Amino acid sequence: MNIPDNINQEMNEMLHDSVRIPIGVDDGLLNQYLKASSSYVLTYTGTADTVINDDRFIFLCVELASFLYENRTTQVKDIPAPLKMVMDQLALNGFNSVKQEV
Repeated sequence: MNIPDNINQEMNEMLHDSVRIPIGVDDGLLNQYLKASSSYVLTYTGTADTVINDDRFIFLCVELASFLYENRTTQVKDIPAPLKMVMDQLALNGFNSVKQEV
């Protein structure tokens, strides 16, 4: 599922603020981390419109991309537990919205 441009733009600006890098610096790398994070969160939680339009989706994508960027030179680490808890909440929310639509 494609993420609307306004949400992508908002996440991009938030990501630059989160890692304290001006727009125009490392844009390509940050965009790749943001795409990977969005894909991971959507795969984990489902692709219901309810999930994409939820503020927690934006939060998760930005925080996960920030985590990946800040740890890019270290060995692979596990995703922080607080982010996993929010993903579980969002997954349950997406599941419930799809279930109710049926």
